[in-house]
Amino acid sequence: MFQLTMPILQTLHEEHMAVLALLERLENFLGKQGAGTAPDVSAPDTAGLLSDLAEKLEGEIGHHYTFEEEHLFPRFQEFADAGIPMMLRGEHDTIRPLATRLAELARGAREGGFAGDDWAEFHRLGLEMVEREVFHVQKEEMGFLPALDQMLPPTINTELEQAYNALKEG
Repeated sequence: MFQLTMPILQTLHEEHMAVLALLERLENFLGKQGAGTAPDVSAPDTAGLLSDLAEKLEGEIGHHYTFEEEHLFPRFQEFADAGIPMMLRGEHDTIRPLATRLAELARGAREGGFAGDDWAEFHRLGLEMVEREVFHVQKEEMGFLPALDQMLPPTINTELEQAYNALKEG
């Protein structure tokens, strides 16, 4: 595997690995549970997964995507091709509402179980989220982050870290 030299890019890589681990838990859970019957949300594993999804999907994807769009995509376009950031932004535009809705459903289920058709929607959206986000992360890990690591001057790392932290805290 390519070793990233810029700390801010390493931070993004670590977030990618964390979201992949969460999505693997989700995919395994959905596979075991099936689409037909809503799970017992009081079961510790289920409750933990729902809490993690509610907490991390919107937050991690929100600030992570915004940081890339505002601070990395323009720099990539400056040094290379505009097509890659345009493709990644299109994926963000598709994944962001999925993550928001999945987090809403997880939060609602955590508070009061799955009502009506919520489980079927959660199951369907969960599988779609896994498919789309895993493929998206793979693209960023194999091409986007390593290319940025080669293109960006190391002196910009502090500026990027400050921008990233401001978005994360905001």
